[in-house]
Amino acid sequence: MSFDAKTQAILSFLQAQATAAPELAGEYAQMEDLYKRKLWHQLTCVLEAFMVLPTAPSHLVPLFETFVKDFKHKLNKMALARIQMAVAHQMKDVDEVTTFCKAAAEDAAKEEAQASSFILSELARIQLTADRVEACKTQLDKAAEYMEAAGATNAVQASFYRAWVAYYKVKGPAHEFYTHALLLLAYEPLSQMPREEAVTISFDLGIAALVGENLYNFGELLEHPVISVLQETEFAWLAHLLRAFNAGDIAQYEVLVAAHHTQLEAQPALLQNTNFLKEKITLMCLTETLFQRIGPAADRSVSFDDIAVASKLPRNQVELLLMRALSLQLIRGKIDEIDATCTVEWVLPRVLAKEQIQMMHDRLKTWCGTVDGTLGFLEGEAPELAAA
Repeated sequence: MSFDAKTQAILSFLQAQATAAPELAGEYAQMEDLYKRKLWHQLTCVLEAFMVLPTAPSHLVPLFETFVKDFKHKLNKMALARIQMAVAHQMKDVDEVTTFCKAAAEDAAKEEAQASSFILSELARIQLTADRVEACKTQLDKAAEYMEAAGATNAVQASFYRAWVAYYKVKGPAHEFYTHALLLLAYEPLSQMPREEAVTISFDLGIAALVGENLYNFGELLEHPVISVLQETEFAWLAHLLRAFNAGDIAQYEVLVAAHHTQLEAQPALLQNTNFLKEKITLMCLTETLFQRIGPAADRSVSFDDIAVASKLPRNQVELLLMRALSLQLIRGKIDEIDATCTVEWVLPRVLAKEQIQMMHDRLKTWCGTVDGTLGFLEGEAPELAAA
């Protein structure tokens, strides 16, 4: 079979690459065969498998520029985007990468919006590694526009949120990192991540939960495999700390701080937020104390003395604590300064632990018994009401 000069040059390139890298000779031979036969789908599969081989990275840029460019218009846009991003991650110059990725995203947008979103998300992460934080944000905002126009797959969603996680880890705030990290894990579970990445994101999530503003319920996180990952590492102390915060257990918090002060002091985010952490667990102690007063047959009034004992605060600081909780909208209720009580009407909704669900079950059961007793009394005292 005879080939034109362009095709012959490509085949010669593949043969030369196979000779130069004997460990990849089989893959190059497959590419040559499938290219000759114009089996584009099969060739795409071989290329995607080639991209993840440990010895392949140094080959990716010349392979794309000399070989893949010739038939890229025949490939599925998402598959092509994955190949292009594997190539982009091997490019050294960030300006070259930016030009390459923007052109790829524009080309993909004509047929496949989610491919463009994937490309821009990966470009955002690459720019972030070059300290181009604002450029990263620009790419992510553009990627979000494409996401709205496409029913993105889990892999594309994961790429998008992984880039946001990287951005908020650098830029902050912690609560945005926390939210986007949980979204990432919804599309790519920890079990599907490399072990190192799984441990890193679990640790970062735990730290973000502690120092993040407006994060006063860790129930969702405590039910997540993140905690299991932490418990299997040297960061088990962080899992214990998160449980103490969620329960508002100040005594346990103080024990953990004393036992793990070396690890805590090694974390700048925790060290810089010492006062905030103390305030936070005190507020979480308050909400847990008041939560126990919510529900049928529960006494919604709690004295300042009871709050002082639970929160380990001086009696004269209880009112300030309640005002702080009200201002943060963690609770709703009324403070009676004369009787020194707080009547609670609402506590911030939360993901409940099993013990809390059992408490609510028992309280509802008691309430149902009270209602049945009252109904029986009324029927006995006023039978005409029952007849009606």
